[in-house]
Amino acid sequence: MSGNSGMVSQHPHQDSTSCPIMCLHEDIICQLFNYIPQLSDKVHLACVAPKFRDAFDNWARRQRSHSLNAQDVEQMQLPDLIVFFEVAGPFITVLMVNTASYHKESLIVEFIAEYCKNLEEIHFSNVTDEFRFGQLLSRLTHLRRVSIHCSEVEDVLNLDMENNQELEFFELINGCYTGKHLCDFPKLQTIVLRDCLLWNSGELGITLKKLRVLVLEGCCFDVMNQSLYEKIAKCCVDLEDLTFSNCDVHFEVIAQLVNLKRCTLKTYISTSNELNLDFLSALAEKRDSKLQYLNLTGQFEIGNEHATCLGQLNTLLQLHFSDNDVLEDSHFLLFNDLPQLKLLGLSWCGSVTDTGLANLICRCPQLNRMDINHCNQITNNLVFNAISCCGKGTGRSMILNVAHTKITNTMLEVRSA
Repeated sequence: MSGNSGMVSQHPHQDSTSCPIMCLHEDIICQLFNYIPQLSDKVHLACVAPKFRDAFDNWARRQRSHSLNAQDVEQMQLPDLIVFFEVAGPFITVLMVNTASYHKESLIVEFIAEYCKNLEEIHFSNVTDEFRFGQLLSRLTHLRRVSIHCSEVEDVLNLDMENNQELEFFELINGCYTGKHLCDFPKLQTIVLRDCLLWNSGELGITLKKLRVLVLEGCCFDVMNQSLYEKIAKCCVDLEDLTFSNCDVHFEVIAQLVNLKRCTLKTYISTSNELNLDFLSALAEKRDSKLQYLNLTGQFEIGNEHATCLGQLNTLLQLHFSDNDVLEDSHFLLFNDLPQLKLLGLSWCGSVTDTGLANLICRCPQLNRMDINHCNQITNNLVFNAISCCGKGTGRSMILNVAHTKITNTMLEVRSA
């Protein structure tokens, strides 16, 4: 009797604490979707019942973006593909495609083009001349960002993106390009071309008044760069950020860019090490210059005249040098007019010593941070010099971010304490 009464007393307790999944409130179901990592698994849960499908739709609308790696659906059977894209397709905004790993590209392209109408961003990798996924560029209409990383491309890709008038960002790496496909996008603000062969650069497609960021890094040109420089200076009137390989003859025309705020120049073993003096001189003489950031990477030939011009860029907030053994202490003595400089970056500059940086600290009253990496002539004396300069009652502070120098860890620990 007592045993039976004990069993009876347990049933109400179990009923009061159990909650069948079908009875969950919609807010709880939405929380479940947050804890399921794979989009395909979220779709499986959404298909349990109409209540879960409604919860998924509401949850998906509240998210900023949903990403799909096309590789995740490549192994799905056709019925599963249909269900997945019917449920999740309208909410997918970012797509990643490794084009080297597919055997049924045409089928996946059809599903993406049909169901993922709201795609805004596509990243292609391992692209070859057989770029079947490229069909998506002509069939979608809301793309804002397109990135294409090629592996074996010997010809110009057919990039028909005309239907995507909202395009803001385009990146091509290790490919061939003429530029004619980028001429008619009123909102395009960023073009990144790295390690590309640019054919017919006279038609490079940078005639865009709205362009703000242009990266031409490690690219080969089939014609002289002069026409390209002139085209940039004439057409890209709103350009604020320029990254370019080389700074050789004719580059001085780039100084005409009235809105240029950031400039990164790079040189490689296979390219010219010339640092165009006329370009630096023109920048130094501009009274309305907006240049705040300058980065010189590689073994640029820096002489005293170059250093004098660099030292007159009085609007600079940041100055960076990388991979340059030509830069030396005497150049810092010529940095006489950098009143706003706040950050100096040095990386792999083996000829610079504590003396040169100490002079810069004294000459630049706003300098409050140095990022120094792999500079083997920098020692503990830099710390002492910084303390001495900043401790003269000016209330000045200095941050030293150092790695792979001769400054000892003990020194940094003591001073940071």
